[in-house]
Amino acid sequence: MELDKKQALGFVNFDSGVGSNNEVEIRVPFDRLKELSRGKYVIIPHDKSGNYYLARLTRGPFFTPDAVSRDSAFARASIVQAGDIAFMPDYHGIGYCELIGLFHYNSSHLSGVQTRPHPKSPVFNLPSDKIQELLKLKGNMYLGQLSGYEGIRVYLDANSKVVLPRNIGIFGTVGSGKTNSSQVLIEEAVAAGWAVIVLDVEGEYISMDKPNSEIEHNPGLKRKAEQYQIVPEGLKSFQVYNPAGTDSRRKDSLEFSIPFGSLSPYELSAIMGMNETQEDRFIDLWDKLVADITVKATPSKPPKNQWKAIDENKFQEEPEYPDLTILSLLDKLNDEITRQTGSSKASWLLVKRLLNRLKRFGIFDSTEDTLDVSDFLKAGKLSVLDLSNSYTVQVNNIVIAYLLRKIFDRKIQNPDLPPTIIFIEEAHTFVSKENASKMEALLDRLREVTRRGRKRWLGLCFISQQPSHLPEEIFELCNTKIIHQTTGNRNLNALKISGGNVNEAIWDDVPTLGQGRSIIISPQYQHPIMTNMRICKTNREHTD
Repeated sequence: MELDKKQALGFVNFDSGVGSNNEVEIRVPFDRLKELSRGKYVIIPHDKSGNYYLARLTRGPFFTPDAVSRDSAFARASIVQAGDIAFMPDYHGIGYCELIGLFHYNSSHLSGVQTRPHPKSPVFNLPSDKIQELLKLKGNMYLGQLSGYEGIRVYLDANSKVVLPRNIGIFGTVGSGKTNSSQVLIEEAVAAGWAVIVLDVEGEYISMDKPNSEIEHNPGLKRKAEQYQIVPEGLKSFQVYNPAGTDSRRKDSLEFSIPFGSLSPYELSAIMGMNETQEDRFIDLWDKLVADITVKATPSKPPKNQWKAIDENKFQEEPEYPDLTILSLLDKLNDEITRQTGSSKASWLLVKRLLNRLKRFGIFDSTEDTLDVSDFLKAGKLSVLDLSNSYTVQVNNIVIAYLLRKIFDRKIQNPDLPPTIIFIEEAHTFVSKENASKMEALLDRLREVTRRGRKRWLGLCFISQQPSHLPEEIFELCNTKIIHQTTGNRNLNALKISGGNVNEAIWDDVPTLGQGRSIIISPQYQHPIMTNMRICKTNREHTD
C-alpha cells in the first residue's frame, strides 16, 4: 500500500549522533502540530514492498522556529516582549519516536528492528483499524481505552496462560486509580467465568453486588460511563466473609474462624514475629504436641516428620491436626514452663506472651464455622474477605496464609475446578522487604502457588501503594503490571528494576499520569500500553 506523502504527519530528521538505536527524531510542520502528542502511534515506510516501522512518540512535542535560531534577537523579542509585539516567527514541532518493530501492512506480526528509517522518510498516523491488531489489544477483559485514541479499546485475554495465571501487580499512589483498576479486573474476571477471591483490608469491595451509585449523581462520571459504554450493574454471585472477633458493615456477611492446627508452625512463627530462639522453642513445642496426638490416634505407629517437601509429581496434602488447638498448645507450654529455670524460663515466657496475644485475636477455633474454600471455587463468583475491622496485620496474614494453602491444595487435587485468582490488597503489609528474611515460610508459600499454581490456572494479584516496600521477588512473580501515578524515587526505581526493557521516557510520565491513567506491561502486548482505565460498573465503598 502506497501512502501519499501529502498526508504525512512529518518527516524523519538527520541523526544527531546521540541517543539510542531505537529512537528517531521527526520534524512536524506547523499545520499538523495539533496531531502531535506523546503516546501517538505512527508508521514509517521501510521499503516499497509494504514493510513499515511501527513507532510511538515518547518525547515531545518540542517547538523550534523555522528560519531563525531560537536564540536570535528576533525570536527572543517575540517571546520576551510578547505583550507589546504582535509578530511571531514561524515554527514547527520536534518529536522523538521509539521504534517498536517492523511489520508488513497486510500482516499483524511484528519483528525486531535492526535498522533505522532514512532521513526524509515520511511519518504517517497509524490507521485506527490496525491499532488493536498490531498492539495485540484484543481479548475478553475490557480494561479501558488506549490513551489518545478514544474508541480504541484495550483488552486482556483471560484465556491466555501468560496473563492472569502468571500473576498481576497493580501499583500506584493514593487516589491514582489503582482500586478502580483492581475492581475493573475483578468484574471482568468474574464475567469471564473465573472464581475470584479478594482480601479486602479497607472494606472497599463489600458492596460490589450493587451498581455503581456514583454514576447517577456525578455528571463527570456519567459522561465517562457514556464514553466507555458502561452500564452500572452489580455482580450476581457474591458473598462477603469476616473473621471471628470482627464486624462487617454487611449484615449478611458470614463469620469464620480458622483451625489452629491447619497452619504450618513455620508460618505461624513468622506471623508472630518470633526470633530464631523463640521459633525453635515454638516448633519444638508443636512437634511434642503433634507426637502426643499422633501416638494417641495410632499408638502402634511411631510419629513421622510431617513437614517434608511436597513431591512435584505426586500431590501430598500438608497435614492438619484438628485436635491441636491454641488452648492445647498453651497447656503444653505451661507444663514446659514449670520445668524451666533462669534465662531459659524467661525465653519460654516470651513465647507464651506471643501465643496469648495470638489467642486474643479470636481468629482461631472460636466458632464452628471455618472457611470452606469449596464455596469460593465457583465459576463467576466473587468472594470478599472483609478484613477492615481486624485491627491487626497479623490476623490478615493468618487469613491470607490459610487461604493460599487451602485453595492451592484444592486446585491441585481437582484440576477441573474453574480458573481462580486471588486479589491481595495492601500486599506490602503481608510480606515486606524489611521483614522478608523473617517471613521465609510465607514467601515459600507464594513461590509454590506461583510455580505450581500456574498450570492449574491459579493466579495472584498484588495491589500496593508502596512498591518499594515489597521484596523484589514479588515483582518477579508478576508478569503483568498495571502502573498508575507513582511518586518518589524509591517507588519508581522499584518498578523500573522489575519493568524490563521499557523506554526511559515512559517512566518519566509515571509521576504525572493523573487519576485513571496507567501503563500496562504484559507479555500479551508488544510493548507497554498507555491506558485510560474504564470506570467500574459495580459499587465501591469509601469513595469520598
